Amino acid sequence: MKRIVIVLTLGLAVAVACSDNAGPSPALSLSPVLDSIFIGDVHPAFTVHYTDPAGNPLDPGVVRWSTSTSTLLQVDSVTGIVTGLAAGFGQVQASARGITAAALVVVSKALSITLLLDTIYLMPSDTLSVPVSVAHQAAGTPTVWFRAAQNAVFDIDSATGLSSGKTAGGPLPFVAFAALGTDTAADSGTVEIVSLTDTTGGQAGYTLFGTVIRSAKSAVEAVNYPRDGGTLTFRLRAFISQGGTTAEAVVITLLTNVTTAGAFAIDSISPFEALGIGNLDPICRPPRNWGTWSTIATNPEIQAASRQGGTITITKVVSIANGLAIGGRFGFTAQRLDLYGDPLGALPVRGTFVAPLVPASSRCVP
Repeated sequence: MKRIVIVLTLGLAVAVACSDNAGPSPALSLSPVLDSIFIGDVHPAFTVHYTDPAGNPLDPGVVRWSTSTSTLLQVDSVTGIVTGLAAGFGQVQASARGITAAALVVVSKALSITLLLDTIYLMPSDTLSVPVSVAHQAAGTPTVWFRAAQNAVFDIDSATGLSSGKTAGGPLPFVAFAALGTDTAADSGTVEIVSLTDTTGGQAGYTLFGTVIRSAKSAVEAVNYPRDGGTLTFRLRAFISQGGTTAEAVVITLLTNVTTAGAFAIDSISPFEALGIGNLDPICRPPRNWGTWSTIATNPEIQAASRQGGTITITKVVSIANGLAIGGRFGFTAQRLDLYGDPLGALPVRGTFVAPLVPASSRCVP
């Protein structure tokens, strides 16, 4: 299966009725907001929750079911029973009392393999073991292997997926395979070896899986800047711009500046801290190492804040004209703020980057 970028966001896990009057509105939601089945599987109807403007749970009454992805899912309009038709990512919608809510369903083949990082950026002589996820219906342990055409840019170990950068070039494709019994599956990605010569440019690639399924290539920048008190602080920003506005970004801030290779823990940040509510300021007064992912491309906009347990690893630091260049990777779990109390609102964020690293003389660079 050829997969370069797949984008599907579940914009509303909780849908509310529109009202011209200020104040609370009734709400409708489904649980779980994310589930997975195999092709041919039959899934019972999702549970529907309705609350009145005061937050009291009430019977939703008559529920009508539908899907916007009928080639992937069959949904009985009365019972809500779901049948998987084809591999992919689909939505199930429930409508009751004039409100519509949605849930996301991942439909897999009997055997499937997914690259958890399908766009990889490395510096020359840097390495990365390609992470994969394998779903299988039959019992047993699938065999996984990797393959790329012989080239001068990178090598990939067929058994482990360890990619090694050799010289600048690419992007060049590689393929990950899985086999179990008579079933086989494949997924493909690319590797690009980036060698910066000045503090311009830089490239990043990252993925999200969960109630947001996203694979993106982006611009990237890294800076050591003085926060309040003058202490040097590091920030990495992988971002996508549209019309001069940042439409989407992964932002990671460390309490220490970066000058050499090393691994740094990414801690949690609360919604109040991430949004800078009150006198909180995660840029000028970062409470701890943190990360976020956000987008304004959905309606409503989505922001997700890091949970404890992530890491950003700087694997290489080299001198270039006007500064330094760094390469590395990051991985953390970001909790959607609109699903902050739901475990299914957790989004694993993974990425690789080669970025110019520049000093900033001004405080709290935005």
